[in-house]
Amino acid sequence: MRFKLPILTLVALSAASPLGATPTPDFPFPIYGNESVAATDNAWGFTVNPAAGGRRYPAELMLSYSALEPKGNVYRGALSHDGAGVVISIPDDQPRAWLLGFGGGPDKLRAGFSFTRLYENGGSGRASDYDFGLLSRPKPWLSLGGTANHIFQPRFLGQLFERQYTMGLGLRPFGLSRTQADKLGSTLTLTADLLMAEGASASQARLRFGAEVEAGHGLVLRGAIQDHGGFQLGIGLLGNDAGYHGSAAYAEDKDRLAMNHALSMHQGEERNAFGESRKRRVAVVPVQGVLGDDALTSVTVTDGATGTRGVAAIHQQLERALEDPRTRGVLLELGGAANMAQLEELRPRVAALRHAGKPVVAYMEQGGGRGDFYLAAACSRVVASEEALFMGLGLRSEHRYYKSLLADWGVKVDRASYGKYKSAWRNYSVDSTTAADREAIERNLDVSQELFVASVARDRGVERQRLLTALDGRPWTSQDLTRLGLVDSVGYREDALRILGGLASLGRSPRTVDLARTRQARHSWTEPTPIAVVYATGAIETGRSGNDLFLGAYMGSSTIVGQLESAFRNPDVRAVVFRVESTGGSGLASNLIDHAVQRLKRETKKPLIVSMGSVAGSGGYYIAAHADRIYCDRYTRTGSIGVVTIKPSFERWYAKHDVRQDDFERGRYMRGTSAARDWDRTLQAVADSSVMDFYRVFVSKVADGRKMDWSAVDAVAQGRVWMGEDAVERKLVDEIGGLEQAIAEARRRAGVPPGEKIRILEYRRPRPWLLERLAGSAMASVWSRSAHLPDANAVYYLADADADE
Repeated sequence: MRFKLPILTLVALSAASPLGATPTPDFPFPIYGNESVAATDNAWGFTVNPAAGGRRYPAELMLSYSALEPKGNVYRGALSHDGAGVVISIPDDQPRAWLLGFGGGPDKLRAGFSFTRLYENGGSGRASDYDFGLLSRPKPWLSLGGTANHIFQPRFLGQLFERQYTMGLGLRPFGLSRTQADKLGSTLTLTADLLMAEGASASQARLRFGAEVEAGHGLVLRGAIQDHGGFQLGIGLLGNDAGYHGSAAYAEDKDRLAMNHALSMHQGEERNAFGESRKRRVAVVPVQGVLGDDALTSVTVTDGATGTRGVAAIHQQLERALEDPRTRGVLLELGGAANMAQLEELRPRVAALRHAGKPVVAYMEQGGGRGDFYLAAACSRVVASEEALFMGLGLRSEHRYYKSLLADWGVKVDRASYGKYKSAWRNYSVDSTTAADREAIERNLDVSQELFVASVARDRGVERQRLLTALDGRPWTSQDLTRLGLVDSVGYREDALRILGGLASLGRSPRTVDLARTRQARHSWTEPTPIAVVYATGAIETGRSGNDLFLGAYMGSSTIVGQLESAFRNPDVRAVVFRVESTGGSGLASNLIDHAVQRLKRETKKPLIVSMGSVAGSGGYYIAAHADRIYCDRYTRTGSIGVVTIKPSFERWYAKHDVRQDDFERGRYMRGTSAARDWDRTLQAVADSSVMDFYRVFVSKVADGRKMDWSAVDAVAQGRVWMGEDAVERKLVDEIGGLEQAIAEARRRAGVPPGEKIRILEYRRPRPWLLERLAGSAMASVWSRSAHLPDANAVYYLADADADE
């Protein structure tokens, strides 16, 4: 039996049956030599299974030439980009066609659809054809595919295209190893496809078995054999961003029926590329601005416009640089990097690169601050430009008090709190720093200074006193800091690259790459997601997450609870990491989140690990207390177990301006809720009593979560903010470590082997609409939340943020 050669629509037009006849089906036209509805992931895959097309590369352009025996030549082009594709077919003397395909969905079940338009060559004949495909990859070693072709059975040039159905199975034997699936899983791929026409007999079904072997260094061997005779052989040479694919199709008697040549250009680097040694390079990674778990922009009436830059992209680039054999070193471009806790989590990534023999050079073009030097000290070399200026390398914490100013305006802030260290909003109700606040501030400054000095002096090999000289607050030039041992060389970016090239043995002008823009080809069919990370960033409020003109970007309890529900209920997730970076907020919102944490742990039996970012204070600590294990960085400000509430009063302002107010009320203490009345002793006592009740509850929650006595928690509570190691010593935190260590602990508890490649399922802050980001909520809603007597909806667990970064 001779091998039939369909053009594009999966049925050979030359062999199409007359109207009313049941056709003998045949497989799609082979370009690579082992096409399968379960495994063809490139741009050509849209013609095989629209659900699988374009999965391997973010974008690909393929051009092919086929010499058919005896029909002539066929020229094809295929273009794919993020789940969409276009394929054009131009034969010498056959109908021409173009296809438009789309695919989308998760790995477990992906769907695709394609539309094909056929044109008679030199005539007026036209026809439209539609195909549908499904793809399921539940495991790294298993792929299931299926297609329905010619759904509406089009007629073209007197021929009828009967519906056809294809089912495919793909197996990757090496993917069965959990620890080797990522490295070796795609080395061998076996496929089996069954094709049947609607109404055809079982004897007319077609079976095809295929195989693909990655021989290494960009060499791929392919082949397929059909049960009714005929076979194909193929070869691929894969470059970093281009490739050649050749194949030949043979009949049962070994007569060659077709010879195919294809060239492809693609985005998405191949990890085992032909000639990859010539592609060795260094990565350029900018680290600038205030770093945070999420990229947030807040506009508030008190602070104006503030924002953080998401640190995840930096972690991903450094991890990619570590794993990528082509990347031989990293240039860190530092400029105003801040948030010491986040920077501390980057330092182990730098250390891992250096340990792997990949040097890291820090370059500071405009100068830098304390955070820049903290990260730069971990690098192999530090380079600063000639006119760079370094200022404010020491520590300073400013606290202003507005009681007298407000009194001049006729405004009084009534305040109730429990915990002598609970300092939030105290600057509106007192005229100077209290002894307790002074004690806490001095302690945290001392801890921050010692952490910085000990780490930088050790990394740079300089004496403590010389380093302390640089931290005295004077402006310093690059030359000054070179003499002090904090900078190795004065030069420009090309000088930093020259130094890095020498350290990496890549010469004076190494190739550079932006790994944030350079995506990788996708080899694995799927990666398991046994670990989920839920990010809780910002002040805590009830309702959905949003942006407020008073609080800035805040987390909403309903949003966080919904994300926790989704993470815990996901059957693939076996452990959850709760990443907290918050100064606190609403007592009710904190309680709702904490209740959800306890309920979900109890109902699902899944562990919860907490990772604290730069701050997890008050409500931020409340929602973390019932975790199975808590991690924090050495610079994390945590605790602040205390309660405070405030209410502004304009009674004297109204009196100053001859505003008369008559009160009519039912309820002895209703006067305390008015923004036009000061609290008297009775109302102050009521507020103090209410706050004390909430404090007892807060301490009880912590005692229950941390398995401590109430009195032991009370002794370290009182609104006191503790730095990381102090918090560990007082048993508020279990261990020093960042998000990476928390995920490692979650992996251990979930039974995930250390070498298994997994994908973290992330639940991040929902992106708001532009108008919401800019405008926030109305000021009336802000005051309505703060102008009241304390109750369950009103308590704010707010911790003061020390200016130590």
